[in-house]
Amino acid sequence: MKKIIPYLFFAFVFASCEVIEGPYMSGNINPIDTSNNNYVKNILIEDFTGHLCKNCPDAASELDAIQAVYGSRIIGLAIHSGSTFARPYPIDPTGNPDEKFTYDFRTSWGEELDGFFEISANGLPKGMINRIDYNSSGDHRKDFGQWSSIVADELDKDVKFGISIEVNQNPLMLSDQFDIVVNSEAVSSLSGNYKLVVCITENNIVNWQKDGDIDDPSYIHKHVLRSFLTPTWGDILGVEEINIGDNFSNGYSCVISDLENDNIAHSQNTLSLGTGNAGNWNINNLYVLAYIYDISNYEIIQVEEKSLLSK
Repeated sequence: MKKIIPYLFFAFVFASCEVIEGPYMSGNINPIDTSNNNYVKNILIEDFTGHLCKNCPDAASELDAIQAVYGSRIIGLAIHSGSTFARPYPIDPTGNPDEKFTYDFRTSWGEELDGFFEISANGLPKGMINRIDYNSSGDHRKDFGQWSSIVADELDKDVKFGISIEVNQNPLMLSDQFDIVVNSEAVSSLSGNYKLVVCITENNIVNWQKDGDIDDPSYIHKHVLRSFLTPTWGDILGVEEINIGDNFSNGYSCVISDLENDNIAHSQNTLSLGTGNAGNWNINNLYVLAYIYDISNYEIIQVEEKSLLSK
């Protein structure tokens, strides 16, 4: 169920994830001066990966190295997808007592993105940098050795949108229920159609990973996609013409345990070779990630993230 409520919202009954506000635009009669705003161009690196991919840790290390240079302007999203590298091993206490690779990191949204952009079918590791160069020839699929130079070029692009994220733990409901508001501001005048995508990621998951010739039981998985709060392709943000200073506010409410249970059920009942072993989320390591993209070419023009428990 979707509701549109001007600006502030109070929500008392929710599904596992329910849109409770927006997209709502406040068109300024006198556009505000954004020349002194603090927005910077951020970059999203979508790292398509899998725990059975022995070369994928090299791509993750490259992402770490890029973040070490540019800090919070680089945001990672690790998408475990495909039946070759991301499938789990069967749960078999006798044949696999150590539960090697039995965890299912896959999600329905990750599978949809992987299928559309044809990433894992062309071999992993591969990634997309703000989804630039999308075409049928696959120029959007970037080897990790290309990432750093592309990132440097992307950081030089003008800022078009600013994003800020508000997270509030709902004191009237469940302890793991959160109200999330994503505020977007146009920093320049734009034409075209744009969408907002909001998802949940988890950092620092310790689990099995093939790393070269080693099966590592203590590998630290970062930036792991857990769930989407919007549809896979987002909520409409602006149509045809957006003026400098236009503001949009999109609100969502989610119950983390419901999202977790949805992933478990999806693994068990829908995914090929799924085990249902997709739980044990650590709420302390969860993040809200939001990005805006151009519908015409899928290019991401701004991205931001915030810890779920940050104030």
